[in-house]
Amino acid sequence: MSIAPETQARIEALLRQHRVVLFMKGTRQQPMCGFSAAASNVLNELLPDYHTVNVLEDMELREGIKQYGSWPTIPQLYIGGELVGGADIIRQMYASGELQQALGLPPPDRTPPEITITDKAAAAIRSGMQESPGMTLHLEIGPDRSAGFQLAPPTPGDIVARANGFEIHLDPASAQRARGIRIDWVETVQGAGLSLSYPGSVGA
Repeated sequence: MSIAPETQARIEALLRQHRVVLFMKGTRQQPMCGFSAAASNVLNELLPDYHTVNVLEDMELREGIKQYGSWPTIPQLYIGGELVGGADIIRQMYASGELQQALGLPPPDRTPPEITITDKAAAAIRSGMQESPGMTLHLEIGPDRSAGFQLAPPTPGDIVARANGFEIHLDPASAQRARGIRIDWVETVQGAGLSLSYPGSVGA
């Protein structure tokens, strides 16, 4: 099925008007799927402003953009009229510095942060990794200091910090926010899990 000429004209007009365009589900402020959230979170780290198109509000554009770039999924990022790719490619290029280069930005600081992992946390991580061979510990820290730990395969371009015999894989923004943090294992009435504290915080 070929793209309708009027839909192609709309897409090309958008790409002429805006250097950076993210076709996504939802908006920058309220993404409506995890992949769109991941893509917009990366761009939010790098750019004060960029153009988004909510394909959920326009079925013609939703199907047309897939045909336009021969890319079957949403989100899709275009820079200078050229298709970059979807969420996974955006994250990989961000981690490696290729995305910053494509946007004309300076390369990220790739200095690994100094991180402390307590012995209790190390024991819990070690136990989890024994059940997930081949996985590494990933840490993502958002602008609001919300932290997410995940056991996942290593990703090319990760910044790798080392502490208490472990490697911690981070993206560039998380690596900056992780400087001096302390990872502990805590047990509360809500349950047990890894806990993160920042330099100067109570109990750090």
